[in-house]
Amino acid sequence: MTAVAETLERYDGALRLAVADGRLTDLHFTPPMRLFRPYREGGEPRTVVIANVAGGVVGGDRLGVSIDVGADEALLATTQAAEKVYRSAGAAAELVNAFRVAGGGVLEMLSSGTILFDGSRLSRTTEIDVADGGRFAYAETVVFGRIARGEVFADGSLRDRIRLRRAGRLAWADDFALLGDIAGAMAATAGLGGAQALATLLLVGDGAKLAVEIVRGQPAGGAERDGLRVGVSALAEDLVVIRVLARDPALGRTVLADIWSASRAAWLGRPARMPVIWSV
Repeated sequence: MTAVAETLERYDGALRLAVADGRLTDLHFTPPMRLFRPYREGGEPRTVVIANVAGGVVGGDRLGVSIDVGADEALLATTQAAEKVYRSAGAAAELVNAFRVAGGGVLEMLSSGTILFDGSRLSRTTEIDVADGGRFAYAETVVFGRIARGEVFADGSLRDRIRLRRAGRLAWADDFALLGDIAGAMAATAGLGGAQALATLLLVGDGAKLAVEIVRGQPAGGAERDGLRVGVSALAEDLVVIRVLARDPALGRTVLADIWSASRAAWLGRPARMPVIWSV
């Protein structure tokens, strides 16, 4: 009897979106990526919801999201649900994001987060280019394991790379990796300090430094409390990086939402709230 090798389906999907001249000028997506356009809430800009309808990411998948916001345009983009990265048989999943904002444009990119199952392998690259006069807010949370099931991310790998350019010139580079002794790195004081979730909020553009005082007013305020640590760095008047480390991912998500909501209200004049889909 001849053995038949099992062929597993792998996705090579992408979503491309551009906003200019008051409308969507370019929209293209291939499976499993989809885009939904809910009615905008009062006081909100055009809103889109990005979804991976496959229900998660497996080793060998290649998925990409590209968003361009033109001059004097505004867009709020979020994701339908946290992206689940499943255990891999060996290959890494690759996620590639590209966000560009022209002068006078505003892009808010609010991810619902990424959950790394034990044994998963993920390589993610995020390229950002914000022109002079443009403003960009980016939030991403990584949860290390299915915490509610008692599973932690102890085996596998994560490589997360962010490059921010202002008018084409490199302004900030960030590389985060977990591989090898993952449990040791997560427990180490100089590592994650026992945190099970890491959130990043990046604010770029004139007035971004307003967020510094907002973060200082949070319960953690730079010190550890209830397994929560919140830190903020103003790398320039128009460039702020905020990190949240939490032993309880739900608490980390709540703190991120509070900072995001207050920051957008003070900085962008938008309602101090999260998208409705976050409460679904």
